[in-house]
Amino acid sequence: MARIAIPVVEVSAPDGTKSFWAAYSVPHSRAVAAVQQKIPADHTAELSVVRLPNRWTPDGLLPGDIIQLDFDFVSSLI
Repeated sequence: MARIAIPVVEVSAPDGTKSFWAAYSVPHSRAVAAVQQKIPADHTAELSVVRLPNRWTPDGLLPGDIIQLDFDFVSSLI
């Protein structure tokens, strides 16, 4: 079975806080644009070097869904 890489996008708020978003079944080339549609205009988004583990399963997600990852989940990846 092939591994599907789910892009993770790092979002920075004007106050310097960061959040991570997963773009399920969205090509890496379009992930940042997809997340930018969900965040305020004064936030910046860029493709993250953080990768989701192979064991992570997107329960209940549909292709094209954009979700914000929980802080505890992301801190376990770094």
